[in-house]
Amino acid sequence: MNRRDFVQAAGGALALAPLLGCASEADEGTSFSAWSWVHGDRDRDEGEWRRRFARLRESGVGAVLVGGGDVELVSGAARAEGLEYHRWFWTMNRNGDAWARENHPEWFTVSRNLQSSLEYPPYVDYYRWVCPTREPVRGYLRRLVGELAANPAIDGVHLDYVRHCDVILPRGLWETYDLVQDVEHPEFDFCYCGGSYRAHILL
Repeated sequence: MNRRDFVQAAGGALALAPLLGCASEADEGTSFSAWSWVHGDRDRDEGEWRRRFARLRESGVGAVLVGGGDVELVSGAARAEGLEYHRWFWTMNRNGDAWARENHPEWFTVSRNLQSSLEYPPYVDYYRWVCPTREPVRGYLRRLVGELAANPAIDGVHLDYVRHCDVILPRGLWETYDLVQDVEHPEFDFCYCGGSYRAHILL
């Protein structure tokens, strides 16, 4: 099933929700709202975004969670089609943060075998994490989230990757990465940077 067919089918299911005994405004005091996750960094002009969002709205979607892209352009198109625009924000995983990568390599987490996730990302090449035990990291992230939250074009900010890297993956993913993780392997165990070490000593 392609994405268009899925969205249309999902819209049909939403329309049938009251008939299927799903929660309704009368039952719960609130109405059900479907949201969609959208990659905002796609190369689309305003007209293309509006057409995409119109299809989502017609399928019963009321809001979009958008990662990346031009906030003003995508938010304007979403709101023009009657959708809320929410920003999806990668928190500790800062792979796409060129400024942090270039200016503060010391912010990035260090594995138990003393390799930085900036230079040796675990599992996949976009797993580059900063360490929240460092006050400059926390201040930087507070500023970024605060700027998003203060932007009137954004209805809400949703945080993802609010954690360290997975020390052990779910069992179903071991084959994907050709791993057996019946113990904690040092290359996946974070963080052992100076900030974390000091924090552990203080605790």
